[in-house]
Amino acid sequence: MARAKEIQNIKKILLNMKNEIMENLKERMKSADISDQREIGDVFDDADLEQSREFNLLLTTREKEKLEQIDAALTRMEAGEYGICEECGEQIPIGRLKAMPFATLCVKCKSKKESLEGYTTALREEKA
Repeated sequence: MARAKEIQNIKKILLNMKNEIMENLKERMKSADISDQREIGDVFDDADLEQSREFNLLLTTREKEKLEQIDAALTRMEAGEYGICEECGEQIPIGRLKAMPFATLCVKCKSKKESLEGYTTALREEKA
């Protein structure tokens, strides 16, 4: 029963994270609208504006990925599958879920996966 209560607390954290990201995106979109309406400036203003837009685009991509992870975690919660490792089927410890609320792997399986990814990356680099 304590685990179910902890998962409900994590759900609140996920919903807060989602709301924060959405608010940040709204603010960024508002500021982009304002900058589009600015008066003609010099070359340095244009370069600065373009760099700012590229940075915002990058952040937006990262935030979209994070939103997808949050939505997937919320879906797993609704299905009763949240907190179960996708590799081994064991429960992911609450401490890990609190630190990484959208985790899909336990620490052991995540470490194994990272080791394999590092190994295959090294092999690809060796062949190049």
